Formats: sequence, C-alpha cells, structure tokens
Amino acid sequence: MILDISKKEHIPMINMYKKCKGISLVDKYLSDLSPLNKMYVINSEEEWEQVKDDFPINMMTVRCDSPRGVDGKLPEGQTFHRDRVNQYIREVKKLVPDAVIILEDLKEGTNERIHTRGGFNLDIKIGDYVYIDYAGPSFDCGILCRGKGSHESWGIPWKEVPFMKDSAVKKYKKAEINTTQYIETAKARIKFLLNAYPNKKDEIFATMPKSYNSIDINIFRDLRDKVIFPLYIKHEELLRDGMNHFGVELNVLQDGTLVPFEISVPDRFKEKENQER
Repeated sequence: MILDISKKEHIPMINMYKKCKGISLVDKYLSDLSPLNKMYVINSEEEWEQVKDDFPINMMTVRCDSPRGVDGKLPEGQTFHRDRVNQYIREVKKLVPDAVIILEDLKEGTNERIHTRGGFNLDIKIGDYVYIDYAGPSFDCGILCRGKGSHESWGIPWKEVPFMKDSAVKKYKKAEINTTQYIETAKARIKFLLNAYPNKKDEIFATMPKSYNSIDINIFRDLRDKVIFPLYIKHEELLRDGMNHFGVELNVLQDGTLVPFEISVPDRFKEKENQER
C-alpha cells in the first residue's frame, strides 16, 4: 500500500487515518497555504525503499498515524536526514503495529522549527465561537496541540467573525502569559529543540527570545484574512462534511508566511479538546 495524496482515488483510503485526513483537509479548505510538495502514506520499510528517491536527502519530514479506533502512543513526527527513516518506521511499528508512516516533502522553509514567528491552534465551533491559542517566536503549533505553552489567546463569538477589525486583537483577548510563565515555556522549548537539533545549541539559545511581547498585529491580520475569513465563508461546506467543530494547526514562518499543517477532524479534535483549555 503506497498512497499518494495527489491522486483523488487515494483520498478515501488516506482519510481512513485521523492525522492523514487532517492533512488532506488542509489541501481541500486552505489549498493556497498548503505546505506540501508531495505526501505518501506507507506501511513498511519495503514500501519506503520503493519511494525514498522521491524525497529530499537532508530535510524530509516523517510522521505517523493510526486508523480511527486504534489506540496507542505514537512517536512525534521528525524532520531529519533520509537515512533515519528506517529506524523511525521500526520504532513506530514496535509501538503500534497497525500504524502507517506519513512521508512529506514540504515546500522550502515550511518545516522550520527554530527560526519562526510562532504557531497557532484554532478551535472553531461553527455558529458558536473561534478560539485562538498562540505561542510566540521560536515556538510552533506542536506545543499548543499538546495543550501546553499558550502565550496568548482570544475568544471570538461566531457572529462577530465577519466584522473583525484590528481592534479585535485587544477586544477579544482572553489571556496573556506573564514573564515567569514564559520562562518556563522557553526552557521546555529549548530542551525540545536541543533534542531535535543537538548540533544547533548556540543557534537555539541565540534565537529564543528572553521575554514575550504581544503578538505582532500583522500576524494577527494575516490569520484573520487568510485563515479565519476563508473558513467562515466555507462554513456551509464544512458542515456538510461533518465539520461543525474542528481545529486548525499552523505555524508562522520568519517572513510571516502562514503554514497550516492539519485541520483536525472531529474525532481527533475531540480527543484533544479537554487538554487545550
């Protein structure tokens, strides 16, 4: 089984997996922002050998997923040298034999973890609210998806979404982290980055901000104009797809580009819901 997200006939099979479906929904609803050049879903090291030459050598992204209804603690995704994929597959299969491997060739720069302007996790309940969690520079959406490390948050009533102006960044703010709390999140982030990039210690420490400043208004505007408004406009289509309550996970690159990685499907998002408040 080698599934290719660019082939329409493969989408129903890709959507059998929770995380995979979330990635395919980005291609459907936020296609202009999709970071994918290509994505395959495979099941074994043998299948990896068949497709490995399609992926970059030094910076490829590998994630894993399990079928809906299959439980198990899976490793986090990684961006690393192509030679490490086999070991990653073995680790995944040891923990969850039914798991699949997601191979991603991402557009240049979209998998940056150190030099970022932050990450978002959106909780959208159509007809009710849009809730926004944000972690600042040198962070990404991963920490928010685990229900940790939010630096700033907003709650916007659904009926107010079409009328959001720049003043919304203050009007709808729910919380902002204090200095002590920020330092704790920065320590945890540095530890994570050092584990992922052990040869970039000096770069990581030099890049991590010493304190948190409120979100740049330009980042908030882009989130509103390029993500929230387009999803609001498509809300009837989302409802037809059973997406009345869902999440959106995205990062902000150094140049301000928004990179959505997943639109969390209802069953996957429900599992995380209680951890994100």
